[in-house]
Amino acid sequence: MTRTYDVVSVEDNDTVFALLEAVLEELPIALRRASTGAEAIAMLTQAKPDLVLLDITLPDMRGWDVLDRLSADGKLEGVPVLVLTSHTETAHRVIGRMQDVTAYMTKPFLPSELLDKIGQLLGLA
Repeated sequence: MTRTYDVVSVEDNDTVFALLEAVLEELPIALRRASTGAEAIAMLTQAKPDLVLLDITLPDMRGWDVLDRLSADGKLEGVPVLVLTSHTETAHRVIGRMQDVTAYMTKPFLPSELLDKIGQLLGLA
């Protein structure tokens, strides 16, 4: 029996989330969505996922703030975090390294690159 991986997407854009669903349907993934930082914190506090896909720009707070709150109490310890963002500035990559982000991809991304990166992070590649 194939294992199903629990992946949480913290993404407020419906179009981007629909793209993620379409791209990831070929992997053994159960994709859950949080549209705001508050939803993400609530969801990730209840159950530790296998992977978090995190947008930086959310309607109620920055993705970095979500990471700060969850890291403070160890809720994401051992969970890879892949930042998916339109921010290309070097400062965002530096902040990501400071917050132990596992990987960083800028939007728009190629579906094949996303599949490769997620496969690598979940040990499927």
